[in-house]
Amino acid sequence: MPSPNTAPPSEEALVEDLETWRREGVLRLRHLRLTALSQAALAAGLADDLVTATRPAVLQDLVRSAIAVVAGSLSGRCATVLLGLDPNTFDLAPNLLREEAAEIYGLSLERFRRNPQTRILTIVATQILEACYAHRARLERLALERRHPADSRLAIKWLERFEAYFTLWTPIYGLGADLTAYRSTLLDPKRPYDREPGTNGPDDPGYTQEGEALHYGTYALFHLAVTNLARHRWVTKFGGLWLLSSPQAEVEVRDALDAIRANVPMDERDDSWLATVLDETNGELHPFLNRLADDPVGAATHDDWQEWLASCDCRWDPADEQPAAEYFPTGRYHQGIGPDCLVHCVVGGCNRYCTIIEDEWQKVADWYTSPDGASP
Repeated sequence: MPSPNTAPPSEEALVEDLETWRREGVLRLRHLRLTALSQAALAAGLADDLVTATRPAVLQDLVRSAIAVVAGSLSGRCATVLLGLDPNTFDLAPNLLREEAAEIYGLSLERFRRNPQTRILTIVATQILEACYAHRARLERLALERRHPADSRLAIKWLERFEAYFTLWTPIYGLGADLTAYRSTLLDPKRPYDREPGTNGPDDPGYTQEGEALHYGTYALFHLAVTNLARHRWVTKFGGLWLLSSPQAEVEVRDALDAIRANVPMDERDDSWLATVLDETNGELHPFLNRLADDPVGAATHDDWQEWLASCDCRWDPADEQPAAEYFPTGRYHQGIGPDCLVHCVVGGCNRYCTIIEDEWQKVADWYTSPDGASP
């Protein structure tokens, strides 16, 4: 359990300290008494004692990390300048930094001082508190891994997070499995799906191995749509904040999702259209595929998807035993799978996400059924 001195400060106290920082300037940090920010540095795990937590380098690390979460936003850009963290302007007087921040915000200095300035500092304070919460959650997670008694409320919150992780895990696994089945079907030399027209009666149009592969490709598109919608809901509920056993695991799981997103032939409008159809069809496969076939936009999207799938010419022996460390064949163990194949870049992302989340869950799963564990 975290010790009492790791409790985070109030948001109001953080905003007051940030205002003091803004007013006095970053170059005077070592001369300022910023109690709330120092307390937050302790609560966020950036320092082991109060003396270390008051050091300018630690305080800057805390605030930079908070701003980094919203760095691409207007508020993030203004906060960087306002608090003297832009290396191009850090040595300007605080009043000049505020003028520059107001200009970035698109307001006169007088209007900027009335409301936006405080709102920006409040956003930074909120992100600092998120970092404090994340550190506390990791400490609780460590207690679960070591089978120590843990706060049952936070244990339940961890269970809720894993439920969200596995809400993504299921369609991601389906996507990886269908993409793999698409290509492995084409590689099967026995061609068990080939059927001559008329085999089962005069109305039988026949069937081909290639047709079976196309079906797997279509199912993969459905799972991609489910994955995108689940990821959007995850970001809405948890703000995109991953809490795993280590920062490295969090980076790896984000990279895995990015590998999926970056290598499919879809832009944001395609994602939006697929999500809309998925929502309208209650997430059911059959009506989703019917809409895909009947709508011109859906048909074009499906054609582009199949064309993308056809770009894969990777080869491996489907009869080869799959390594325990992987759910799907990837270039890590199969030389015939090229590192530049976009389809297998997606498969690799699916594999990494599934293995990371499964490994993270196994570290704590038995806590929930152990004598000291919570009963979810």
